[in-house]
Amino acid sequence: MSLAEYTAVGDKETFTYWMESRLDEYGSIWGGSAFKFGIYSRNDTTDKEGDASLAYDAQYGWYRKFGDTPQAAFDVVRGHVVAVAESARAGRLDEIDKSPLGAAYRWKIAFHYQSQQAPLVACIYLRKPLLHFLQMPLSDSAAPQSVLYRMLAEHRKPEEGVVAFSERVWKDWVYSNPLEIKLSEGAVKNGYLTVNLVSAPFPESMYGGATDAEAGDTARFVTDTGQFFDSDIRVTGAGGSGRLRKRLNGYFGSIGAKAGDIIRIHQQADGSYRIEAKADVTPQPAAIAGVPAPILQSIKPKKPSMTPLNQILYGPPGTGKTFETVAKALEVLDPAFLAENGDPDDRPQLKKRFDDLVKEGLIEFVTFHQSFSYEDFVEGVRAATDEESGQLRYEVTDGVFKRLCNSARTRVIKEAGLPIDLAGRRIWKLSLGDSATEGHIYEECVENGIALMGFGGGADFSSCRSREEIQRVFSSVGEPLALGDYPITAINTFVNQMKQKDLIVVSEGNLKFRAIGEITSDYRCIDRDNGDTYAQCRSIRWLRVYNPALPLEALMENRFSQMTVYELRSGSINLDKLRTLLKGRESGEEAVKPRVLIIDEINRGNVSRIFGELITLIEPSKRAGAPEALQCELPYSKKPFSVPGNVHLIGTMNTADRSLAGLDIALRRRFEFIEMPPRPELLSGVVVAGVDLQSLLATLNRRIEVLLDRDHMLGHAYFMSLQNDDDLASLATVFRNQVLPLLQEYFFEDWQRIAWVLNDHRKPAGCRFVVPPPYSAEALFGAGAEVPSEARLWRLDPRAFGRPESYFGIIEAAKA
Repeated sequence: MSLAEYTAVGDKETFTYWMESRLDEYGSIWGGSAFKFGIYSRNDTTDKEGDASLAYDAQYGWYRKFGDTPQAAFDVVRGHVVAVAESARAGRLDEIDKSPLGAAYRWKIAFHYQSQQAPLVACIYLRKPLLHFLQMPLSDSAAPQSVLYRMLAEHRKPEEGVVAFSERVWKDWVYSNPLEIKLSEGAVKNGYLTVNLVSAPFPESMYGGATDAEAGDTARFVTDTGQFFDSDIRVTGAGGSGRLRKRLNGYFGSIGAKAGDIIRIHQQADGSYRIEAKADVTPQPAAIAGVPAPILQSIKPKKPSMTPLNQILYGPPGTGKTFETVAKALEVLDPAFLAENGDPDDRPQLKKRFDDLVKEGLIEFVTFHQSFSYEDFVEGVRAATDEESGQLRYEVTDGVFKRLCNSARTRVIKEAGLPIDLAGRRIWKLSLGDSATEGHIYEECVENGIALMGFGGGADFSSCRSREEIQRVFSSVGEPLALGDYPITAINTFVNQMKQKDLIVVSEGNLKFRAIGEITSDYRCIDRDNGDTYAQCRSIRWLRVYNPALPLEALMENRFSQMTVYELRSGSINLDKLRTLLKGRESGEEAVKPRVLIIDEINRGNVSRIFGELITLIEPSKRAGAPEALQCELPYSKKPFSVPGNVHLIGTMNTADRSLAGLDIALRRRFEFIEMPPRPELLSGVVVAGVDLQSLLATLNRRIEVLLDRDHMLGHAYFMSLQNDDDLASLATVFRNQVLPLLQEYFFEDWQRIAWVLNDHRKPAGCRFVVPPPYSAEALFGAGAEVPSEARLWRLDPRAFGRPESYFGIIEAAKA
């Protein structure tokens, strides 16, 4: 083996590259100084002065003890490598302890060159995991590592391979000893979680490159505030360190992280890790409000919320179920306001506050019906026309419940300033790189307070004031374009039309947005040293940055166009929603507010089909962050999905509906059922033309309960409009248009029983609402004719509706 074969910059076939990188699956030796190899090929060839122990020339660095020249040093190092390999092959592990090569390096050589028939060296090259498995003090530095390997080998089962055994030893270590990371100021500012790859519990398959296109395999992470995300490890430098590609600005903000704080990473299972703050950092649950944070030493457990996550208001028609959802939603979102404005006279204030929360996107309202489907509720494939090609394409579109869940996970990870005046500002939609493949462009823009565009490569358009001038610059850099081509339009918009103090909305695909910013500079062209073409630049003050992105319904009236940049005009963007998003939060206000989904007539839809697999995930114990949390892969998007713990479901159910029977089994375990019976007492003191409505309703319901059941009684809401209207004609309208039609439906037009409910059989003529026909079937067809029952021939008497005695008669018999 020559020196060039041992080490050479950029050569992936050298001995040291194989040991450090290509044989990673057999234990990592990344990190530390390259001097562990004895001699190494320098990447930085600038002059560097050595000292008594280290030597450098223009190409190599080496330990001076091995020789005065690179070749002389390599000859000695090669001898040590060979000696380690021969000692390992012969089982003389004690000789390897004395090798001057780096400890992890020499033992990795030993692992690969030991006898395959009787291996002694596990592919773990750190002392502490070995000591932990052997139940020895982690501070032990006296026991030679060769002795530790021999002791360890005695625990390997005869049928167990050395690699499988090494994995068992390593898992025992990482499961019991979390990785601890001390945060720097830069880490807190930028959301970095930097890890030492030597001691990190991650498989090498997770190690990716600098760009998203070079990402490694991802694992699932969960924080102690209940946030779930997937990430790989973005490897930096020479491979000794890396960081989670996912930035944790929001998490750091929620726990109040500062430089010097310790963050731990526990491996929970293969491909699953938990991130938590050490005991002196107190996480504040923000990603999922209402779910208690894990109890650390300095954290007091929170009282569980008394408001159920899933509830159904059930009762007969007209009992105010939908009416009550306003108060139920405020109980979740603004309990203080509800407490101050809970009187019946304050209903307009409650409704106004409710409407404001709807505008903020915190409340969604949907009505189930027979045609409502999983695709409407969760996600489905929808057809759309491509704006550029005109071709029909199919894309996965989120349903109302998935949109609400995603928005419930969204947190403001960056914000600036107080509310701003939108007057006179133009608002632009802007794409910052392709959201699927160029995530690093967006991250760079947010981190550096800029907006970048990639059209035109590195060309400078500063002097261009017209489309023609922009066209000439494109031609000068080898991109001849027609005057109407979109790149010219995009550059003209970015350079000439967008002005300082204008706002930009950064889209993520066509259905989400992830940031809102204010333009603070004129256009400039910047140098790019990373090989990409994003050189067109404007400075931006980021007003809001969201993670994950918000659904477009939180801001837009229609979906975003695929165009890179264009103006958002009135009718496209909802300015009221924009003002709400930019509204400054009060001190102490939650970073992530709960969300409420109101499902009216929940029993009229096919619940099993609409909820699908989510019927399990909505259970409080299965919500994200809960001890028994579950997630599933959605069928269309093929992405993992869980239900946040701050999403509340409020359903209404009409007990008179015939579709109720099959619903109890499906929902009883997942929802708390709150009965809303008729409340005649709410009509106390309401008298119309001398008729006491409280007694009237109570009497009607007692008769219905006897003849039918309590699920088909009449609700008080039918009569509430009469509180301020004592006109008999208004009472007659309620009976004619609401009460009688409902009784017809209840009794399947069995007029005899309807007459009994109204006590018509004991009223004088002219006061009966239901009367028999003036003829009989026998008179019409003869005595021998078989005709339908005369019960169907009954009819309403219009005279009865206008007489107070008709209504008195319903009540009086009850007193007799």
